[in-house]
Amino acid sequence: FVDCDAFLAELAERYFHATDAAIRAVAPHQLRFGCRFAYPPGAPVVAVAANYLDAISFNCYNPDPLPVIERYATFGKPMIIGEFSFRSRDSGLPNTKGAGKIVATQADRAQAFQFFVQRALSHPLVVGYHWFTHADQPTEGRFDGENSNYGVVNVRDEPYADLVATMTRVNHDAVTWHGQAAAGLPRN
Repeated sequence: FVDCDAFLAELAERYFHATDAAIRAVAPHQLRFGCRFAYPPGAPVVAVAANYLDAISFNCYNPDPLPVIERYATFGKPMIIGEFSFRSRDSGLPNTKGAGKIVATQADRAQAFQFFVQRALSHPLVVGYHWFTHADQPTEGRFDGENSNYGVVNVRDEPYADLVATMTRVNHDAVTWHGQAAAGLPRN
């Protein structure tokens, strides 16, 4: 495994060095959020990335984000959850292809959103999160076959009321929750 870790570190060094140089050449005063890791890579990759990035960005489809957050937090950089979502059986969509937990109802989906965000913001290094996605995917699937209830609205642009209400309330409270984490108050 030592050889594999050394190879990963060298590969990551070349990748992040090249991308950092390219970004700095055209946008020298912009923050660098990285490549948005789809899954936690080996520790050597994140260690190298932390040398080049202003924040680590990653997807997290675990119902409880803290274990994933902790894997990235060891590098001491601000973190952005670039993608997360929950799907519901009562949406009328097949939900046969796609990442993340499937819950029973839209109300359960709203509760899962709140739990996820509260847990994420209980970590002081988490500085942002992004829900995937605005609108549901079509029943017949998108270009890659995903056919899931990821949206805040359905394919007719009708909002999921429970989810929208919870998102509105949670996003309003997010700054307070994160401030409590940053102040060292107990996690939820």
